[in-house]
Amino acid sequence: MSPSGDMYQFGFKKGLSTGLCTSVVKRTVDYYLNRGSYVLSYTCFIDFQKALNRVNYSKLFAQMLDDGSDACFVKLLAYWYSHQTLCVYWQGLFSEKFSIGIGTRQGRVLSPYLFTRYVRPLISALSSSRLGCNIGGLIVNMLTYADDMVLLAPSWYALQSLLLERLCTELDIVCNRPTIKMLCMIFRQRIWIGARAQF
Repeated sequence: MSPSGDMYQFGFKKGLSTGLCTSVVKRTVDYYLNRGSYVLSYTCFIDFQKALNRVNYSKLFAQMLDDGSDACFVKLLAYWYSHQTLCVYWQGLFSEKFSIGIGTRQGRVLSPYLFTRYVRPLISALSSSRLGCNIGGLIVNMLTYADDMVLLAPSWYALQSLLLERLCTELDIVCNRPTIKMLCMIFRQRIWIGARAQF
């Protein structure tokens, strides 16, 4: 796996699944719970709001050029995406066409790749922070499946430090409100305590 943080993304990859991602979370929690009565495992489950629909084209294509992607290919994608038009069909009638300024195309072959590339800076920043759970020198502080993310930390302070609000703002990524799809959990001696996140 590359050091960019791609190893923490389980979505849109052959041979990986939500079950495997869940298993890694459980094993990480168990690792900490089985090593001393004072060790806690804090987790925060985050869901990004309409994540694929919020991808900023100019930032995405700039990232791809920075990666060394073929400039002609990136220009072609930029043209396609900047010239998209849609209309609404309702009760036998079509609306006027309108332009689409952001978002990857739902159900298209390239959309998963484009989305995972777009959020790579966020995942890389988290994985390189060296905060969170440490297992034999490997930092396991975050796992993602598509637009769902779980943060893992041995303390409440470390968990709070992993919430990269500034970077999310730069990427135009919005987390769902705590009362809807965001949940914090504390694991201790095989007893878990669930609490809605309050940030």
